Amino acid sequence: MKQPAWFTSLKQFPALWDGGLPALTYHKVGPRPWRVRLRGLYLSPALFQRQITELSQAGASFLSPDDFIQSQLPASGVFLTFDDGFLNTLRYALPVLVAHQATAIQFLVADRLGRFNGWEIAQGETPERLMDRRDVREWLSAGQHIGAHTRTHPRLHQIPLRQARDEIFGSKKKLEDTFGRPIHHFCYPYGEFSQPIADLVAEAGYRTAWTTRPHTNPPGADPLLLGRFTARGPSFRLFPRR
Repeated sequence: MKQPAWFTSLKQFPALWDGGLPALTYHKVGPRPWRVRLRGLYLSPALFQRQITELSQAGASFLSPDDFIQSQLPASGVFLTFDDGFLNTLRYALPVLVAHQATAIQFLVADRLGRFNGWEIAQGETPERLMDRRDVREWLSAGQHIGAHTRTHPRLHQIPLRQARDEIFGSKKKLEDTFGRPIHHFCYPYGEFSQPIADLVAEAGYRTAWTTRPHTNPPGADPLLLGRFTARGPSFRLFPRR
């Protein structure tokens, strides 16, 4: 059965774990501003809690990207990923994750810690604060994980390769230097990539890299081209895709 492109509840995914492990993409968890363009990137705290509760009650094992490179994985595993490092996810999503003993990874824009979502503001989006260093340390101390999402969130395949190299390599180094831990996982901004970009990600030493292609990840899947389902509310069809 073909799976839908978005995740709202398990009812959409009768065969969620058939053929591979799913990963869910979250961006902003919290109250949605009245004036906002990318409404589909906001998830209400109540819906987020309902989704995580539903997965937990279904027997899902919450995995970290480190688990993907292991030889054996649970048949009902699921990866929870957060893009960009929005501060509202710390306030509204982290308590739910802790309550369900769920593991998630936050992909951070390394040069924008403690600042705003400039790449969205440039498109007319409402400003949202990103986590600063202290916030990220709180996230980590709660047993969660971090990965790299470039330095400034460009469309990597639309910039010179030399600049893309700096975004990919530089974000890894900055996060490692800042938080004193290895950064093994990468997320392509906008989910977009090309073969030369994927080659740079491999050269940088990342173990996994994540797209926004909506598919599960079977054993033997290319670890640098992993798929994810965007988590959205039931009214997502009214709003533009990212």
